[in-house]
Amino acid sequence: MDREILHITVPAFPIALARVVDSSLRGRPVAVAPLNSERALLQCISSEAAAEGVHPGTPIYHARKSCPALIVIAPDPHLMAKGSQALLDLSAEFTPIVEPGAGRAFLDLTASRRLFGPARDVAARLEKAIANRMGLEAMAGAGVNKLVSRVAADVMQEPGVYDVFHGAERSFLAPFPVSVLPGVGESRQALLFRDLNLQRVEQVASLSVPQLRLAVGPFATLLHDRSCGIDRSPVQPPRLCTEIVEEGLLDQEENDDAVLLSELLRLVEACGLRLRQLRKGARKLTLSVMYADGVSQQGKKVLPAPTSLDLQLLAAVEDLFFTTCKRRQRVKGLRLSCDQVAGEAGQMDLFAPVTVQVSQKQADLQETLDLLREKHGRDAVRWGKGLAPRRDATLSSEPPPEWDPEQNKYMTLTSRS
Repeated sequence: MDREILHITVPAFPIALARVVDSSLRGRPVAVAPLNSERALLQCISSEAAAEGVHPGTPIYHARKSCPALIVIAPDPHLMAKGSQALLDLSAEFTPIVEPGAGRAFLDLTASRRLFGPARDVAARLEKAIANRMGLEAMAGAGVNKLVSRVAADVMQEPGVYDVFHGAERSFLAPFPVSVLPGVGESRQALLFRDLNLQRVEQVASLSVPQLRLAVGPFATLLHDRSCGIDRSPVQPPRLCTEIVEEGLLDQEENDDAVLLSELLRLVEACGLRLRQLRKGARKLTLSVMYADGVSQQGKKVLPAPTSLDLQLLAAVEDLFFTTCKRRQRVKGLRLSCDQVAGEAGQMDLFAPVTVQVSQKQADLQETLDLLREKHGRDAVRWGKGLAPRRDATLSSEPPPEWDPEQNKYMTLTSRS
């Protein structure tokens, strides 16, 4: 039984999402790049910018010379995540076997054909749903495998469906450059042209595997299959992941440490609660700081032992924050990831050291807090660090001091300027 694979894609996905939010960007040359430097490279460009000679990977200052009207916007990870999830949800209405990507998705409709019809019919319905619910224009390609359906969707210039008939895969791929084949990057493309003078897919398909092995070595067998339109790779849905992630966007861009630490505590509490519900502890922490100019910084820390307690997680995350967030730029979002999740040790040593006894006291306190919050609400009991200073609470620009029990005195947090 032949497979029915559908590939749906939204060209220039970050820019298409930005145009839904800001209609003034429509019909104008737009590019996505970090705004921290004029030497930053363009990550994505619109069709209007491409028509003006702008290419991805070009520095901003060089692109402005080719297109003075170019509008450069910062990457928006939160908007991308929402858009990708919405695209995945719409695709999952037709089949549970969906492999998501950045602005694109593969759908295996082999088992759903009797319910929804052939892939071209599903593509038309899915394109209409994406246009009505997301306000985006999508292109679709249908075929017997992922390779053919992807190339078919990428060559579309207008919204529609490119359906490659079964058995016509080789003739469909024949006129395309060899760069459309997976695994053929710039280096292998140069080798094929230099050693065998191969530029199109049909030229690769006409050679034997031993002849191709002279240029690309062990990759020759797979390359020959792909040039003939043979692709056995399955559509892979997202795998179950043990990573626990919490992300937060600030109401307004901030550089005040007290406000940022308050938001960070909220992420720690959310991650800690999910870990305790699973009766697991995290060994590895990853903190991502997203700045207002589109730049992101990431820091990682490995804990000596898995833990799910708020105080222990917060101490590690605070150290990670001050070692990661060093730019003199306002922050617009934070993302905390708890990985290497494992079961916490339930049996204590007979002669436990002082540190273990302290951890047991913290565990008892944490259990009591969880019970209170479950009964009376999350805000029934809060840590003092979670109370961010209000800007109108004092005439001073500095936040109010906080009591530090370890040093037995009040500590004042200074803001970043």
